[in-house]
Amino acid sequence: MKKLLTLIILISSFSFAQDFQGKAFYMSKLSVDKSWMDNPRFASRKAYLNDMIKKNTEKNYVLAFNSTESFYTEQEKIDVGEGGGYNWMATYMGNNIGKLYKNLQDKVSINETEMMGKFFLITDPIENKKWKMTGETKKIGQYTCYKATYEKEVTERAFSFGSQNQNQNNMETKTVEVIAWFTPEIPVSTGPSWYQGLPGLILEVSDDKTTILCTKIVLNPDEKSKIKRPKKGKTISNSDFVVLQDQKRQEAREMWQRGQRRGSWR
Repeated sequence: MKKLLTLIILISSFSFAQDFQGKAFYMSKLSVDKSWMDNPRFASRKAYLNDMIKKNTEKNYVLAFNSTESFYTEQEKIDVGEGGGYNWMATYMGNNIGKLYKNLQDKVSINETEMMGKFFLITDPIENKKWKMTGETKKIGQYTCYKATYEKEVTERAFSFGSQNQNQNNMETKTVEVIAWFTPEIPVSTGPSWYQGLPGLILEVSDDKTTILCTKIVLNPDEKSKIKRPKKGKTISNSDFVVLQDQKRQEAREMWQRGQRRGSWR
């Protein structure tokens, strides 16, 4: 299996120039616990809450890439209806991705993101994931994809947004298996979000509650675009940003609960 995969990668690589470009379009979905919305006190705002949750958990992204760099950003969409205006829920359940730049040659990722009106450049080295090939294959569109997995430990706070009486220090650690499907037919070692490190473009990812699926690929488009490093914002590591974000989420949660007590929490 390993020899066959190596041969496929080598053959596929010959068909790509060193300076080729491409774009891959993805849809991403985050599963969240919405059981708290069954509480009668949320009945009058249930439609609004469902709309806000969908807005923050179902998104479309585009990944522009070349042989060494990639740029991953959410596709803009017009926000109409009651969900317009300040997106308070994003502070709680957002995935932090603003404009994510990755340079595989320099082994660095830079994510330009906004939080509470301030911009940050979340900058960290790209770490090598211990991917394991399973030998399984499937077709995604016209591309033959191979399955790879790795395990990671995640620590998260165990509460749902609608619960008022929760211990804010109630953290849980669990082991999560990340599953990726990549195609050596597009021999770039990148993919959506922070996933990379496989001998081919990653077209599908399952990571705990998150699912990402490629819906369209355009290779060597007529309109060439230069991939640029983000520069707007204060440079910060991801670990420091997570601490800061956790503080802001707690503030948002407290504001939401105060609003509930006043009877108006939009």
